[in-house]
Amino acid sequence: MTLKKLKLSYKSILYKSKRLAVLALVLVFCTGLMVSGVLDENEDVPVHDGEVLVDSLAVSEDTSVKGDFDSMRAELDLSRNKLLASLDQTINNSSNENEKDNAAKEKQRIMGYMEKELAIESNIKSKNLPASFVLITEKSISITVDKQELDTNTVAKICDIAMRETGKKADSIIIQSKY
Repeated sequence: MTLKKLKLSYKSILYKSKRLAVLALVLVFCTGLMVSGVLDENEDVPVHDGEVLVDSLAVSEDTSVKGDFDSMRAELDLSRNKLLASLDQTINNSSNENEKDNAAKEKQRIMGYMEKELAIESNIKSKNLPASFVLITEKSISITVDKQELDTNTVAKICDIAMRETGKKADSIIIQSKY
């Protein structure tokens, strides 16, 4: 009987130490943010002399749009990776089996969306169609295309790719121009 109590207390100490370590890291991170914020407030912002820092004529429209799609993809991946890390933490630390199962299913669903989005974007690119940004949700697929005027042929090709990759019907696919 004392052995069981020892095991339970050992586990509780282990879990408490993990929680304390995470709490300590969060506290150190927040303190660092506060200190850096105070330091930034004390620095004077230099007065702009009016000199142009970027030659706007040298920047092509194509790269700025592609950069927009890349930054949109990076932001979406970052927020999803944070969510996936939270789900991993729930899976690893929860004592409730139902909660673990729900977190694992949600993680699989999100990872499936991410894979399908990238597959659709690469298939669109491989067919020499305009650059695109794909976002899949539970109810719809939103595809933003880098083309001012979308003709029916382009829309049909993109819709076909999305339907093949996801198995969803055409009425749940939204194709829109970035402009």
